Amino acid sequence: MKVRISHVIFSLSFVFLSLMDLGAQTVMRDTVRLYFEQDRTDIVSAVGGNEKALDTICRIVDLYSDTPDFHVYIKGWASPEGSSLYNRSVSEDRAAAALAFITERAGSALSASSSTLEGMGVDWDGLCRILSDGDDFPERGDVLRIIREIPLWISDGDNVTGGRKKALMDFEGGRIWGLLTERYFPQLRRAEVVLEYTQPQDEPLPSMPQIEAAPVPVPAAATNDSVLLPEEQPVTEYLPEYKPVYRLAIKTNLLADVALMPSLELEWLINPSWSLSAQGAVAWWSIRPQHRYYQIATVYPEARWWFSTREAWHGHYLGLFAGGTLYDLENGGRGYKGEGGFVGLSYGYMLPVGKRLSLEFGIGAGWMFTEYEEYLPVPYEDGTHYVYQQTSRMNYFGPLKLKLALAWRLGDWPGRNSGKGGAR
Repeated sequence: MKVRISHVIFSLSFVFLSLMDLGAQTVMRDTVRLYFEQDRTDIVSAVGGNEKALDTICRIVDLYSDTPDFHVYIKGWASPEGSSLYNRSVSEDRAAAALAFITERAGSALSASSSTLEGMGVDWDGLCRILSDGDDFPERGDVLRIIREIPLWISDGDNVTGGRKKALMDFEGGRIWGLLTERYFPQLRRAEVVLEYTQPQDEPLPSMPQIEAAPVPVPAAATNDSVLLPEEQPVTEYLPEYKPVYRLAIKTNLLADVALMPSLELEWLINPSWSLSAQGAVAWWSIRPQHRYYQIATVYPEARWWFSTREAWHGHYLGLFAGGTLYDLENGGRGYKGEGGFVGLSYGYMLPVGKRLSLEFGIGAGWMFTEYEEYLPVPYEDGTHYVYQQTSRMNYFGPLKLKLALAWRLGDWPGRNSGKGGAR
């Protein structure tokens, strides 16, 4: 009986000493933020106080990277300017850049179990916090309402027609978007580095002025599952890329240009299905002394209905046009000088060939009425007299235009999405 009691006392003593040894250690979690320039994924020490933050990381890595419990959690973030796919990629690259720096400092690659890496995309929650804590401006409440109440994407079937970013860009004519871009977005372009390590209680804490949050002591026996990570949760769905629509197109008809009749067209995309254009062409050539005239001017507006489109400025259209023309045509013989009006229907197809460039193919037919004077150029002394012959009229029905146009699209107004995204 005495032997058994001694065994119990010994066991209790061992457990007590083990618990004292566990209690002599503390799991520390220090959070440091690294900031990035717009569209950049490389760490620049002069940006946003990065130099002191990097010093903090270096001190912790030098002291604790070789310990068994050393772990790094890194989350990369982006600001909202780019598309969702681009922002996701940038945030991942920023997190990877922070991990590469820590790995280089540690002198060897961290094991997969010692590092956790995530690209979070745009930090909308962080923007709300910054706006709530930052300087006040009259429209701040409306901006916070847009961020909190308007969903990321508003869709009509398979097409994205609007959303949170578009609402912010359109608010107050884009003035507030410019304010956000200049004052608040730089704080979102960052990587949050959480360094976790075990430290004996009797060891003095290193001086770390750039730590964003105070170390949180956790029992050494706790598992990684019990460690609290930052509140933001990773985004798991893949959202469709939100492309701006270039609503204005400037065009020139290459066929008219080859015929020495320079042309210009402006077209405005009202919405994905309707657009308005104004077109004109002018040639005012004269070759003397043969008395040849090639003088013509035409201008006409056109309304277009787009159908079977893959995206804005890419697909088929039907148009209704009407306009007028002035002309004076003479090739060393009888000349014709007059004016006319026309109306007709058109069909065309536009094909993007670059980020802002497209090719347009089109034909048009309809009715034209013209009245003109016929004349003969007669040499007289040192000049020419144009002798009137008769006035004629003509009604014409048939082809009125043929187009092979080069279009330059501009004006970065947000519009509908061009593709189909994944599940929300």
